[in-house]
Amino acid sequence: MAAPIAQVFGVKALLRDISKLEKDERSALWSAMKKAGYAAVQPIVPAARGPLPVLSGDLANTIRASGTRSGGSVRMGRPTVPYAGWVEFGGSRPDGSERTYVRGGRYLFPAAVTLSGRAADTYTRALSELFGRSDIWSNTTEDGGRVHD
Repeated sequence: MAAPIAQVFGVKALLRDISKLEKDERSALWSAMKKAGYAAVQPIVPAARGPLPVLSGDLANTIRASGTRSGGSVRMGRPTVPYAGWVEFGGSRPDGSERTYVRGGRYLFPAAVTLSGRAADTYTRALSELFGRSDIWSNTTEDGGRVHD
């Protein structure tokens, strides 16, 4: 008895779409993944700001989320606020001030660890919805017709 033959239609188009994701930052797929990454990590921002000691508010205002092609990131500090690492982790500064070193961080890193499961769930749900949409894929038909390469 001959082995059954299965044909898969749309593989070439799928590979083209994935290639677009990789190369074209303006593609709908890349944009949607970036939004999903941002939505996943955005709750970490207020969680990190909450316990952060506030003198001027400059450091708290530098905590920001961003979406990336493969997830999201949360950052703290800017060139104009160079002490973010010292506040988060401690250590010695050139001016002689010291703060106890805390390997796991004090504010941003603990918030990220605490919310990492929630972020992963949010990102997974968003990607599942994203990949189920037809408007991001180039190889679909309006009338339910046969998808082709």
